[in-house]
Amino acid sequence: QAATLGSRFGGGILAALLHLPCVLRQGCAMLCGLHGFLLAAIAAAAHGYKYDPTSLVDPFDTASQLVSTWLKDPDLIERKDDGWETSFCKCVQNGNIASWYQYAPMMYILDTCAPGDGFVLRTGHMQERHVQPLQAMMSCDVLKLITYCFSHHAPEALPKWNPTCRETHYTVMACDVDCSAAMPRAGGPVSALAIAFALAVVVPALW
Repeated sequence: QAATLGSRFGGGILAALLHLPCVLRQGCAMLCGLHGFLLAAIAAAAHGYKYDPTSLVDPFDTASQLVSTWLKDPDLIERKDDGWETSFCKCVQNGNIASWYQYAPMMYILDTCAPGDGFVLRTGHMQERHVQPLQAMMSCDVLKLITYCFSHHAPEALPKWNPTCRETHYTVMACDVDCSAAMPRAGGPVSALAIAFALAVVVPALW
């Protein structure tokens, strides 16, 4: 078997042994990814969420459109007219989300946030979140940031935001966002697991 594996990598037994750590890490990454997916699926089922594989609509698009309707018509939120839309957008625009090596501005994902103009996310940057740990962390941070900004500038919106946010977070592996209140930045045990998973995927590429 070692000889067969070695010939596959083009170098005999020695080459097979050199590539063995890479193979083991890739296998571990696959198992960790499957484990995270199963946990998310179990959590979703427990809360009554049903994933429809035939739907061509990204849940993040649905969430974005919901926020957009409130920015275009702030009267939909039962709150005094104090310009909360502007404060909310400034909060989102100045927030940071997960990225390579360090946190990056939300503007990487945010296309538009303005009273009257609505709310638009570049959801294409998160479409691989099911298999890419970094995109999963990024996606979870987007939900956390939006929830945080609502909690500080329009807490009256949280009851309406909560159901859509919860359904969206079920599509993000190991996302621990609390859609009904502000949450600390990612940094707990779940995030550590996600980082370890990311390293398991990235490190083999360096061999």
